[in-house]
Amino acid sequence: MDNKYDGTQKTMKGKKAAGIVLLVFLFLGGVTGGYLYFSTILPKEKPAAEGEAGTSARIDDYFILRVYYPVENQMQIEERRVPRKSGLMAVAEATVGEYLKGPVRATTPIVPKNTKILGIYKGADRILYVDLSDDFRRNFQGDALTEFLLLKSLYESLISNVEDIQDVKVLIEGKEVETLGGHLYLLYPLKDMVAYGY
Repeated sequence: MDNKYDGTQKTMKGKKAAGIVLLVFLFLGGVTGGYLYFSTILPKEKPAAEGEAGTSARIDDYFILRVYYPVENQMQIEERRVPRKSGLMAVAEATVGEYLKGPVRATTPIVPKNTKILGIYKGADRILYVDLSDDFRRNFQGDALTEFLLLKSLYESLISNVEDIQDVKVLIEGKEVETLGGHLYLLYPLKDMVAYGY
């Protein structure tokens, strides 16, 4: 009789142990499932210095401008990585700002030195008006080809980076001027003049 009682007691202890093991597995499964569920629904934000997400966020803060320059009687293009700008005028101003810096490896100044942006405006006619300081005219040095390439490179830089513009007109100190260096007329927008080959 004692053996039967001992067997029943062992069976009950076994069932109890199996129940406890089953509860532990269910609890651990619930914790794991809850963690996985909430980690996908509410992902933790990483600091900008960590991980790929931070790196791509920093990359997204920049964009590439294509800037054209006259170099040795031909056009040269450089890509410039600049902080992202929102709005047409901000992109246009960044483009002209990079253009005025000149090419990275220029041995002699190509863009007239000390030129400053006084303003950039878009007309209802979709012409972008670029108002530059008189240094652009006064410090220009070169022949007709140099003048042509200088204006063409400014035009190409703006057209390739700024959306929704049809033409570019250069103003000096807020006014129309007849010419930059005495070879080409600036009284009209640049498109028709620079469309011809050089």
